[in-house]
Amino acid sequence: MKKYFKFILLAAFFAAGTSVLAQKPQPVYSIIRQVHDFKWYESQAKAWKQEIDNGTTNQMAWVYWNEANRMAAIFDREKWNSNIRAYFVPQETILKSAETHIPNTFEYYYLNAKAVERTAIRSGKIDGDFKYYLFKAQEIKPYDNFLFPFLANYYVLKNDKANFNLVCKKWYESNEIPQDILTTLYNMLISLDKNAVLLVNGDNTTYPAWVLQQAKNIRPDVLVLNISFTCYADAYRTAIFKENGIKPLNDKEISDQQLLKHLVENLKNRPLYVSAFEGEEMYKEYSDKMYFTGLAFKYSAKPFNNLAALRDNVENKFMLDFLKQNFHHSYAQSAVNQMNKGYLSGFLQLYNHYKQTGENDKAKKIRELATTVAQNSEVTEWLNYFEK
Repeated sequence: MKKYFKFILLAAFFAAGTSVLAQKPQPVYSIIRQVHDFKWYESQAKAWKQEIDNGTTNQMAWVYWNEANRMAAIFDREKWNSNIRAYFVPQETILKSAETHIPNTFEYYYLNAKAVERTAIRSGKIDGDFKYYLFKAQEIKPYDNFLFPFLANYYVLKNDKANFNLVCKKWYESNEIPQDILTTLYNMLISLDKNAVLLVNGDNTTYPAWVLQQAKNIRPDVLVLNISFTCYADAYRTAIFKENGIKPLNDKEISDQQLLKHLVENLKNRPLYVSAFEGEEMYKEYSDKMYFTGLAFKYSAKPFNNLAALRDNVENKFMLDFLKQNFHHSYAQSAVNQMNKGYLSGFLQLYNHYKQTGENDKAKKIRELATTVAQNSEVTEWLNYFEK
C-alpha cells in the first residue's frame, strides 16, 4: 500500500511537472519563423498572461501574449473565438493592458504600429498613426529585428530608395533572416530571365528577395512586386508602374487576378514570373500558359521548354547543399522546413525525366535529396511518387 501511495505521489509530481513545463512561457514568433499547433499557442497565451498577472518586469510579455493570440486565431479562428477568456482576448485588450503597464516603451509602440499597419496601408495613410508608432519605437531601438519588416514596408511604399536600401542592409547584417530562406530566394532570383518581373506575396518570399537585391546586389535587374502592396496600395502601384514603363491601373484596389491579367497584357519585353509559393488561384485563368521552372512559374504565350529550364536551374544554378546537410541551428527551422517543401515538385519532375532518359545515377541522387527534404519537412507521403 505504501509503495502504491508513493507511486501515486510520484505520478502526481510528474504530471504536475509536465503541466508546469507545458505552461512555461517561451518566445512566440510568427509562423514565418516558427510553426506550432493551436494547443501550443494556447498554452503560451495562458503562460504569458499569467506572467503579466504576476507583475512581470519583462516588457516582451505583451508582445508574446499578442503573438500567441494572433497565431492561435490564424490556425483556428473559430476555436479562438469560442475560447475568448482571460488569455484569449481581442487585440484591443492587449493594447490597453500594454498602455497601462508599459507605456512609452519600445514594446508598446511596436504593438501599436503592428496593430494599425494593415489599415494604414490599405487606406493609403501610412504617415498617420502607423508612422508615429513606428518611428517612436525606432527612436528607442533603431534597428531592432522586430522593426525590419515595418521599416521596409514604410520605405518601399514611400518609394524612399535610400532608406529602403539602408534598412535592407541593416536587416542582412543582423542575420535575422535564416540563411536557408535567403538561399532559397537566391535560387529563385538566379533562375529568372534577364529583366524579369517576379510576383511574390509571403513574408518569406518578399523580404529575402528585397534584402538580397539591396544588400548583396543580387539580380537588381528583377522587379520584385509584392502582390498585396501592388493590389491595395494604389499610390505605390502608380509610382512603381510609372518607373518601370508599365501602363497604369487606375482602380484604387484590384484583385490578384486583375494584377496578373494587366501585367500579361501590358508588360513590354519583360518576362513575367509568379513565385511557386503563391496560390494557384491567382493564375488559374492562365494555367495553360504558366510553366514551372523550379521555384517559380513563367508566363509564356508560346510553348516553352520548361523541363530544360528546370534541369538547368537544378543542375547548374541552384545552391542545394544546405538541403543535404545543415551544420547550423536556427530558431526558425520549422519555417525553413516548410519552405523546403517547395523543392519537391521540381525534384519529382526531374526524377521522372532522368528515369525516362536512362540517367539512373542522376535519378538516384535526386531521389535521395528529395527523401532528405521530405523527411525533414515531415511530408514523407511525397516519397510515394518516387519509384523505388
